Amino acid sequence: MRKYRQNVSSTVRFEYGVELAAGLSQFPETTAAANDIRAVNDALGAQQDKRRALRIPVVEARAALRFAELGAERVIRSSLRAAEIEDGGRRGRICACLFPKGLRPVVIPMGKRQVRPLKELVERLQNAKLAGIDVYRAAWLPKLLCALGSLEAAVDAHLAALAAHDEAFQVELALRDAHHDAVDKVIGVVRAAFPRDRELQDVIFPVVEASRKAGDAEADEPEAEPTSVAPAES
Repeated sequence: MRKYRQNVSSTVRFEYGVELAAGLSQFPETTAAANDIRAVNDALGAQQDKRRALRIPVVEARAALRFAELGAERVIRSSLRAAEIEDGGRRGRICACLFPKGLRPVVIPMGKRQVRPLKELVERLQNAKLAGIDVYRAAWLPKLLCALGSLEAAVDAHLAALAAHDEAFQVELALRDAHHDAVDKVIGVVRAAFPRDRELQDVIFPVVEASRKAGDAEADEPEAEPTSVAPAES
């Protein structure tokens, strides 16, 4: 009797289950087993559909995060240019206070990693005691706070979408295991119903094509996310 490998995708398991249920339904001795397989198969298929639907918010949130990153970077760069103008040249007192290590440490980090340096820039501006900085602070603190808020919101939204998708996938993995166990049980049922009839036993169980197993097992898995969307540091 043929059975799929332990590591195959939900798609392979689902199609296998549909075909196995059809084979089991051919005989009254295995009709109940066919119903059992259909039940776990339908549950797996429904969960796979749910997980796939939850992938869409992940991708949409990832796009929104890119735009939030761009917006934050542009505000940071503009704030530096404004500080240079206020200082009357590069590396003046305001620039040195707000960008002690230059621009790169603030704009090079991506995604969640940009939250912390931007937050630290905002805090430096909030706490600066330089003479004459009040006009600059009044102009640029609201803009930097807005950029920080947008970036944090985009990171949080992406993480929430990822968490929902991952939770759905964990349920799907559990249903994969249940599907595998159900097939094991059916093997025993078929063996008991048709002892010593190996030809009939084999024809009930679907052929699992090697190419389909290899291809779908990877195509069906959730994509890895960039490391830039790990939880934001506070």
